[in-house]
Amino acid sequence: MSSAEDAGLADSFFRSRRVADSPIFPLEQFEPWFCAQRASKPMAVRRIAFAQLDQWRFTDAPRTLVHGSGKFFSVHGLRVETDFGSVPEWSQPIVQQPEIGILGVMTRVIDGVRHFLLQAKVEPGNTNGLQLSPTEQATRSNFTRVHGGAQAPYHQYFVEPGRARILIDRLQAEQGSRILRKRNRNMIVEVEDDIAVLDGFCWLTLGQIKRLLQRDNLVNMSLRSVLSCLPLADPACERGGALHSERAILNWLNGLRARYHMKLEMLPLDCIERWQTSEDEIRHETGRYFSVVAVEVEATGREVVRWSQPLLHHSGRGLNGFVLQRIEGVLHFLVRACMYPGNHELFELGSTVCRSNADELFGTPEAPPFLDLFQDPPQAWVRYCTVQSEEGGRFYHYQNQSVVLELPEEMRLDLLENFCWMTLGQIEDFVRHGYFNIEGRNLLACLDFSDLKS
Repeated sequence: MSSAEDAGLADSFFRSRRVADSPIFPLEQFEPWFCAQRASKPMAVRRIAFAQLDQWRFTDAPRTLVHGSGKFFSVHGLRVETDFGSVPEWSQPIVQQPEIGILGVMTRVIDGVRHFLLQAKVEPGNTNGLQLSPTEQATRSNFTRVHGGAQAPYHQYFVEPGRARILIDRLQAEQGSRILRKRNRNMIVEVEDDIAVLDGFCWLTLGQIKRLLQRDNLVNMSLRSVLSCLPLADPACERGGALHSERAILNWLNGLRARYHMKLEMLPLDCIERWQTSEDEIRHETGRYFSVVAVEVEATGREVVRWSQPLLHHSGRGLNGFVLQRIEGVLHFLVRACMYPGNHELFELGSTVCRSNADELFGTPEAPPFLDLFQDPPQAWVRYCTVQSEEGGRFYHYQNQSVVLELPEEMRLDLLENFCWMTLGQIEDFVRHGYFNIEGRNLLACLDFSDLKS
């Protein structure tokens, strides 16, 4: 696209953001529609023993948990050694899925306003079953129909040339702490002609979606990931006033990548130190962190109506938080360079704090930097606070308290070497080039930046 086309597209997204409700599908109709969808798409999920998994098995030498087709994903052991941070060595299970899936949203300008076609979709790991999802949310194994089920609706619009105009097409990473170097193709495609809206789908403006993001566990992780690829900063806003130039930020990040190292060694699941395997769970001996479990699923409204699979189980609730502050009047985000074993690059950028066991760490010496700012903060600091689920096709009941705090301008923070202040415009540019991890992008997608004055 030309720069003029890019500017026009960004403006169309922001005009859609300003439309907080739409006669195409008013929000007053959304709740009864969503409840009806929940009633028509029941899902039963129950924990089972690993031996009861259908088409999944433990291999020998090395011991891994795999699907009989060799597709979907597999679970391995991993040993990590690094000279960064306070823990120089650890072992853990990790998911491996060396394929690129599609997270795709279809868009269309209707009556002069850009709308997005979303679906109400159930996932086995969701705490509440049904959540609002992209038009298409499928792994490569799904859309090549390894499962033997039906093809996902509207799939052709994302893969067949000429079916739709591609507006956004970016490879973005998944959770590097749990999944090894996994990326998805985040897409937004535009159709000009009217298309049939299938059962379970609806057209919403970006303004309507932002309103729904104010609710707990309604907009799923995959949709938040795609939304984070949209322009973040209002085109009318000035981009000056940054504390650091983009060149300086790249130098800082590259310096960290050159200074530290991480060594990974794949292990059999029965050789992971301090992890124990029972008939229905692989867990850390302390009961902390996460575990690997097995579930059996019966669902309506999916391409396959019955299956079983492993999931990563998290008890309790994590914290995913951004700190904001105005520096000489310009809004900045406190960005953290994160080293996770599953990252494509050694360090990726993310939110200020992200811990799955935050409640255990508040007020302790093990608390990561700035975590305690999120323990009972003054209400005047809170810009956003909801509970949001992680991806329900891989994680079982994993939720994060998603929080954004804006600190008083006069408050001073002492930054460690892996923290940096960035403006919203800079973050938008770095997201575009794949520097931000899923946790940071998901939190950015929740915010209503049209109300943030830089």
